[in-house]
Amino acid sequence: MSWITVLWSMLASASLTFALLPLFIWAKGIQTWANLSFAVAAVAVAIITGLELMAMRTTSIEQMATILRWVHLPILVLWVAIVCFVRFYFDAGRSWLAWTGAGLRVLALILSLTTGQNLFFKEITGLKQVTVLGGETVSIAQGILNPWYVVGPLSTLALAAFVLDAAVALWRRETDIGRRRAIVFSGSIIFFLLTALVHSLLVNIGAINSPYIVGLSFMPILVAMSYELSYDMLHSVQIADQLQASEAELRISKQRMHLAASAADLRLWEWDIVRDEIWSTEITPTLYGTAESEKISFDNFLSGLYEEDRQRVRLAVEKSMTGSGNFESEYRIKMPDGRLHWFNSRGRIEFGDRSQPLRMLGVTMDITRRKQAELEVQLQRNELTHLSRVTLLGELSGSLAHELNQPLTAILSNAQAAQRFLARGKADLAEVRNILNDIIVEDRRAGDIIQRLRQMLKKGDVQLLPIDLNKIVQDVLKLVNSDLVNHNITVNADLDQKLNAVIGDRVQLQQVLLNLIMNACEAMSRTQENKRRIFIRTERTGDDKAQVSVVDQGPGILSENIESVFEPFFTTKSHGMGLGLTICRNMITAHRGQLWAINNNPSGTGFYFTLPIHHGESA
Repeated sequence: MSWITVLWSMLASASLTFALLPLFIWAKGIQTWANLSFAVAAVAVAIITGLELMAMRTTSIEQMATILRWVHLPILVLWVAIVCFVRFYFDAGRSWLAWTGAGLRVLALILSLTTGQNLFFKEITGLKQVTVLGGETVSIAQGILNPWYVVGPLSTLALAAFVLDAAVALWRRETDIGRRRAIVFSGSIIFFLLTALVHSLLVNIGAINSPYIVGLSFMPILVAMSYELSYDMLHSVQIADQLQASEAELRISKQRMHLAASAADLRLWEWDIVRDEIWSTEITPTLYGTAESEKISFDNFLSGLYEEDRQRVRLAVEKSMTGSGNFESEYRIKMPDGRLHWFNSRGRIEFGDRSQPLRMLGVTMDITRRKQAELEVQLQRNELTHLSRVTLLGELSGSLAHELNQPLTAILSNAQAAQRFLARGKADLAEVRNILNDIIVEDRRAGDIIQRLRQMLKKGDVQLLPIDLNKIVQDVLKLVNSDLVNHNITVNADLDQKLNAVIGDRVQLQQVLLNLIMNACEAMSRTQENKRRIFIRTERTGDDKAQVSVVDQGPGILSENIESVFEPFFTTKSHGMGLGLTICRNMITAHRGQLWAINNNPSGTGFYFTLPIHHGESA
């Protein structure tokens, strides 16, 4: 068997082999049009190669004419396949150039079937036997050229122009892949198209004695097309491997995230606002009173909250939607076992076009233990506050007994006087009426003293209500009046009568003021009696604060201790516990106010505290 037969047969077989894999991939629906175009081009090249081999081996003019007539059909298919491949795979090349190349090729087929014996020759006059490499003899046609022959080269030039235009478009995309394709793929197609064109023209005009090598010329084009498809396939495999590795890493990250969330007793959640669906990670115990994690609507979520917390959470969500997008709220949920659990939720809204809220992402933490600890601390603080108040009143017990003894003595005296009037037999009713009125007045006076003591001594929850700060000062001064008289201390009270009510707990504010006044009295224990004065002043500072000041005329506090006096267990008294001012500052801070001390010149110390103004009527 001759080497030409072997080579051309191998070329045809290779072309058909090229077509198999793209056909398989096309059947799988992957890059369907590009793979189908390549498979069709490979089959067309195999047919062209087979026809070339038949032409080289024929000894009949009629058979040569038939082969050269019908070879333009697979060439047309090859042209269309190349155009489709470039358009569908690279998305490049101008459409009118593609139509021009394909149209000229269709015209070439029509002219090959209707003019002369084929498009190459109007008439084949003979077959020339040409000896090629290795002593092989092949047949080539000789005759009169078809005047329409030029249509074939024009279609080749149009196809080359289309591929060149696609190469320019790929180059302008300024990507490494695009420029590689512009040089390697487009360059190889243009080069071998022009090679086949020039060679066929020289053979037909008799300039060279050589068989047609169109099939051989298109083999590199098939290799280039196959390389592009294989490159993308390998690249897809690499991307798939990377994606698989990324998915594995993502699974590990999710596992770590869930482990961390579970360890911290957290639940991650997402609310699809558009669809009104809430998704959350599963944590035991569940947050919504259900046995499994599931998507629920926002209204369903609210219905699972403690009734008193629903409106507050709804308002917090609405505020985040119309504001910065940040959400935070604390709420309670009644669990299936009947216990109440506290939760803290924080999230952020993602907005779309026109500031439309799309979704909210957030995290929820069970803070029940923290709330229980806070409650226990608050109870202990209340106990300590009450103990301090009782201790403070214990120090005033002598003065309070004297204060209470005065109305009781007056009541006794008036009652004895009334008995004497009645014992005479003829009582003056007007005089008895006056005595009874005096008894009532003194009884009320004693009742007021007992009521004030009762309020100070009783335990109860903190009640922040609008109260008259001036009345607090006056009530405390009445309570310590006897003690002030016993210590020869004069009080100058400058109270702002236009001062608005403040928000506070009446008993706690009385305790703070009582503690400051008692400290002032003790600070002046060694001061000359004629200089023992306490200045109490109420005034408004700014638009939203009321200030109370208690200033004494004692020796003052060392400058390095001015802040230390508010620390627990710090005291300058021989019998003090060092908790009074600490408790006072804690109570004022709980009222959203401030308490501080300043030394006065030349002597004395001033204690000041502020409270928020209530813009309304006092209690």
